[in-house]
Amino acid sequence: MKKKIAVLGSTGSIGKNLIKILKKDKNNFEIVLLTAEKNYLELSKQAKLFKVKNLIITDKNSYLKLKKKKFSHKVKIYSNFLS
Repeated sequence: MKKKIAVLGSTGSIGKNLIKILKKDKNNFEIVLLTAEKNYLELSKQAKLFKVKNLIITDKNSYLKLKKKKFSHKVKIYSNFLS
């Protein structure tokens, strides 16, 4: 059974290092949530790599850009402001 993981701040230095570790052991972990402040490009890349279904991004402009990205799987994108 895979362990479910949420990575807060996945585009920061610690988050990126954790992603590298999880990438080596994808069979034992399922990332269910990724969060970031502004780096929507890196967040999108990570979501595609791990087929993550839930994303949180706190910067409004980055949120709007991320909403336009295409994913091969269903993704819910959340933010901390009212649209």
